[in-house]
Order: sequence, then structure tokens, then C-alpha cells
Amino acid sequence: MPDKLMVAAGDVIDVQLTSETVVIEGADRRHVEPGHITNRMRLFVKLTDGKEQKYDFEDTELGVRETQRVVVVRGQGKGKADRGPYNIVLFNVSSGERGEFESGLRTYLGHKPFFGPLWKAAVLALGVAVIFWLISNFETRGGHGGTGSVWLAVMFAFLTYPVWWWLCRTWDRITERMRYRAAKKKFLAEMSARAANYAATPVQQPDAEGSPA
Repeated sequence: MPDKLMVAAGDVIDVQLTSETVVIEGADRRHVEPGHITNRMRLFVKLTDGKEQKYDFEDTELGVRETQRVVVVRGQGKGKADRGPYNIVLFNVSSGERGEFESGLRTYLGHKPFFGPLWKAAVLALGVAVIFWLISNFETRGGHGGTGSVWLAVMFAFLTYPVWWWLCRTWDRITERMRYRAAKKKFLAEMSARAANYAATPVQQPDAEGSPA
């Protein structure tokens, strides 16, 4: 099942920019990999329903300032896959720009085939075994192949299995890459159209306490 999609829009009331250097150390306290700087942007947004919400974004080049209208698109897993909301796209409706988060896009749009390359290769190898058994038993030996035809079929299936596995894995990678690109293009177009609808949506003002009826 696909993850839950959450779309929120509102006006930015505050922006906080921070950065930190992340260094990964091994057991002997040596650096496993060079440190890298992570830039974070925290937005405080007054949503169109009048509520206030904060959002954190990492390593985005999208510029946002106070009073600008933004649309935040996030996803969230279901059940055991729920690790909290993750960012997918951030739209700056006021400037007409957007920032994409590739990891979030791949998490939301990613697809794993029900039958992986191992199962596909097994089915194809089984097909090879059946074909070779039919040829060996009926065409070559006139229906009297016995266990010799069976072992010959099993041998050919065993030899062709790694080839089928490699071909199936390569095919899955190519088709998944093509499918993801098409799904990403369609998804971003839909979200862009949806974000444009929030451009003129006013932010609701909460009722003042103690106001006369």
C-alpha cells in the first residue's frame, strides 16, 4: 500500500537557518568517512486553517522568507513502516519555485515488484527444464528417456539459472527506472497544479477571545 500523502499550505511567519558538520567515527574513534556539512531550514507556517506548524528541511536550495506562501508535501508510512513524516516537495507559491527531496520522492513513489529476480529466474529455469525434458525424452529418445532425460533437464536448468537471474535483475532495474521517472513527472505535475490552487486561499483568522456575540 502507498504511504499516506499530506499536503499543507500557509504563510511563513518565521525562518530559521542552521548548519552542522556531521562526522562518522569507527570503533577506534577514527573517521570512517570525511565530515559533511548539513544545512537545515526550519519554517514556522501559519496554515490556511489558522493553525501554526513548524517544518524542518535539510539541504534544500529553495529560498523562503517571511510572509511568503508555501505548500508542504510530505509522506508518512503506515503500520510498521511508519518512521514519521518525510519531506517530498516544498513549493514557494509566492516565487513560483519548488524544492524536491529525492529521497522522499523515491520512498513515496518507489515500487518493488511482487516477484523479484530470484523468483522470475526460477520460473524461467523451470521452463527450460521442461523444454529440455520434452526434447530429450520424446524427440531424442522416443519417449524412453527415463531418469537420464530428467537429469539432463535439471542440469540445463541449473546452468541457465544464473543467466536468467542476471537478465531479470537487469530488466527490473531498467523498467523500474523508467517507471519511476514517469511516475515522478506525473506526480510533480499534479502537485504543482494542486499547489497553484493555494495561491489565493486566505488564511483563517482565529476568533478573538471574549468577542461579543
